Amino acid sequence: MGSRRILVVEDEAIVALDIRNRLTHLGYQVVAMVSTGEEAVARSGDMRPDLVLMDIMLPGGMDGIEAATLIRENFDIPVVYLTAYADQQTLARAKITNPFGYIIKPFEDRELQTTIEMAVYKYETDCKLMLSERWLGTTLKSLGDAVVTTGPAGLVQYINPVAEEMLGTTLEQAVGKSVPELFGQEGCALTATGSHTCELTGGDGDELPIEATVSPILDDWGARIGTVMVCRDISERVRSEYRMREYVASLNRTLEATVSALAVTAEKRDPYTAGHQQRVSALACAIAQEMGLEEERVRGLRVAGLLHDIGKIYIPAEILAKPSTLTSIEMGLIKTHAEVGHEILEHIPFPWPVARMVLEHHERINGTGYPSGLRADQLLPESKILSVADVVEAMSSHRPYRAALGLARALGEICDNRGELYDPEAVDVCVRLFEKGYTFDTEAG
Repeated sequence: MGSRRILVVEDEAIVALDIRNRLTHLGYQVVAMVSTGEEAVARSGDMRPDLVLMDIMLPGGMDGIEAATLIRENFDIPVVYLTAYADQQTLARAKITNPFGYIIKPFEDRELQTTIEMAVYKYETDCKLMLSERWLGTTLKSLGDAVVTTGPAGLVQYINPVAEEMLGTTLEQAVGKSVPELFGQEGCALTATGSHTCELTGGDGDELPIEATVSPILDDWGARIGTVMVCRDISERVRSEYRMREYVASLNRTLEATVSALAVTAEKRDPYTAGHQQRVSALACAIAQEMGLEEERVRGLRVAGLLHDIGKIYIPAEILAKPSTLTSIEMGLIKTHAEVGHEILEHIPFPWPVARMVLEHHERINGTGYPSGLRADQLLPESKILSVADVVEAMSSHRPYRAALGLARALGEICDNRGELYDPEAVDVCVRLFEKGYTFDTEAG
């Protein structure tokens, strides 16, 4: 209290001295005593006291109420009225100036001290609140996102400048509207707590995609007294995502074209098996889908099926087209196509293990296949499916050294060796597909 600096405005000298003595006794510092409104305003500006004790009835052309008004407007110093006049008209005039206290003469020291301390406390609290509001207001106006707040009834109480621009409205026009009315959407999901993505009609009439986060404003007892909504223009993000999807689609088209070109390259070396890779790929994908493999893994299997014999470009054409039974040396050379295919493909950055599937498509689950004699637990599930599809298609189709054996023989082969050479589930699904009417003619390619 000793730091409180007080200006006393009192036209009666004896009363002024009494007030000064009381204040000094209470531990306050009286910076000056003046007797007119004009002097009160001048000294307030010069000395900047912590508080002004103001008599209402003063001599001259300016009474205490008029002086208090100027002091508050120009210097923001709290004023406490100290007067013997308590009529309704005077009180009504005094209230207009928003005083921080009102003491009626005569008064006791305790009343004087209590009023001064309450006035200073209220003034400091108001200053903190005003500063906090200024910080908050500046922050909200500086945000790059739109901010909308609503009250207990769900009606708008505030929008920041970004929201004004986004919604094509002003704060004055927005206040009192409901959220659906403000955003121009009936049944607007933005009234619910949480994150939402939707489109609204912007200030320029164009559809604007936004992402909004709605949070409740709660009182000290947890009751909802309003909401704050932060909306972000995500049109650039939406455009970027669209461009990315288009780019990925373009890459996929390029990949498919490249894979097709590689497949055709292999078949140019072995025209008698034209279409074999496409038919194997289609059957393998049908089996995988029926088995419930993820779509992305099915896509990888499709590519591996289209390229599984690409290693045959290393094999002399006269061996591939030989109309008679192959010698053991020729068969050994044919068997290298899996490894050659792996070497061709292993450095291509496919998003799937295509090269490994190509390498393993002639392996058998009991370890009797080639080139590495791998067993079931060492093989990719896709490789097991691919081997079943390859055997069924190869046996069903014509070869230079033999006529087509037919679908029945092919299905008999995989059924007879189910669980020994071929994966049991892949065999069962393959047979079931043909029982349902699957054909190479309708599904190939």
